[in-house]
Amino acid sequence: MIYSEEKSAGLAMPLIAILLAIAGILAMLVVTGGRDNHAAGRVWVPQAQQQGAGK
Repeated sequence: MIYSEEKSAGLAMPLIAILLAIAGILAMLVVTGGRDNHAAGRVWVPQAQQQGAGK
């Protein structure tokens, strides 16, 4: 039997899914990269009070 269907459609779906995933990852990097996240990684540590020996 001769089929007139093209078999290239089997490769198109995974390729489209991969391209959409890459585009989504890049979009998230652009969105999160624009914010000022420097303060988010900082932790405040109180300094220990030094008691003077002459007091």
